Amino acid sequence: MDELIKALRGSSQIRLARKGSNILFQGEIPRRALIVRDGIVRSYMITSGGEERTLALHGRGEILPLSWILGNTPGSLFYYDALSDARLLSFSKDDLSAALAQQPELYRRLLDTTVTEHTSLLLRIAGLEQSRAIEKIGFTLYYLLFRHSTETLQGTFRIDVKISQSMLATLTGLTRESTAKSLSVFKQKSIISYKNSIYTVDKQRLEQFLGEDAFRELTL
Repeated sequence: MDELIKALRGSSQIRLARKGSNILFQGEIPRRALIVRDGIVRSYMITSGGEERTLALHGRGEILPLSWILGNTPGSLFYYDALSDARLLSFSKDDLSAALAQQPELYRRLLDTTVTEHTSLLLRIAGLEQSRAIEKIGFTLYYLLFRHSTETLQGTFRIDVKISQSMLATLTGLTRESTAKSLSVFKQKSIISYKNSIYTVDKQRLEQFLGEDAFRELTL
């Protein structure tokens, strides 16, 4: 994605979003698309009962809203706000079309970004489909590890997003109490450790707990 950012540099603008500020509204027709340069952006929807449901967390290199920039939807499908202070690169559809026309190899970079987001969201869906709370939390931790982590020691990953128990609860549709209980089990099993809402995950132990050997080569 760095190559695409470089290609857009002459026609793009930097937009700063403070933590908690709105970036896009559901149904809004954006004037310009955005690439996350730094920080984390949350996409969410509001239920008929007025409750927020977090759908995904978007980090460095992700395009927002991707479905609109690719022409699949007429506007933003969801709400987007800044989960942390964020720096965003703003550009138009015409900017993107011109960059792709000049450098066709950028299509591959765009495809890579799309595939990565697709794969991470499949992990999110896998978590939501689980019947037990602890498995919902386990798959959600795996989603965060896959998309938003840094390997600090061999096999040990730090999730580079501050995730409160309330946020994990909204990501899984669980109560805060059920979330806290599941996290306690993972901590007792030495699968995770956490301090100040920053989680460190032992990838192999999490995979063994989930019983999914096929995941072992997924995380970059």
